[in-house]
Amino acid sequence: AIGDLRSIVEELRELARGVHPAILSERGLAPALEALAERAVIPVSVQVSGPRCRAGSEAAAYFLVAEAITNASKHADATAASVDVEVQNGRMRVTVSDDGRGGADPASGTGIAGLTDRLAALGGTLTVHSPAGGGTVLKGVIPCE
Repeated sequence: AIGDLRSIVEELRELARGVHPAILSERGLAPALEALAERAVIPVSVQVSGPRCRAGSEAAAYFLVAEAITNASKHADATAASVDVEVQNGRMRVTVSDDGRGGADPASGTGIAGLTDRLAALGGTLTVHSPAGGGTVLKGVIPCE
């Protein structure tokens, strides 16, 4: 029964990751990321600057941050993370860093690969820097227009 319950909880988490949060539509990316950080199991600092982008770009940024924070706490044993979003010259730059063990491999799993595809569909890019023992940095660049 416990195994079944864990499986159900994991399925619900997967479903929830794909659901567009109401706060993102109603209040924007900065409040949505602040709410995400408040729910995280590790401390997460959030800095957002610049004007709002189109809804699809903001959603892609939100899911990038959500996946990165989940990975940091679940797989990297991180104790803290930071999020920096800067909108400038029609592009949103999203950087998520953690102090975990590093070694993230974008080819081994669906999370980062899915983010790469999501950003590419909008004309954006995702890079991952994750040396073993050195934490992980995800950098997304997403067009705003």
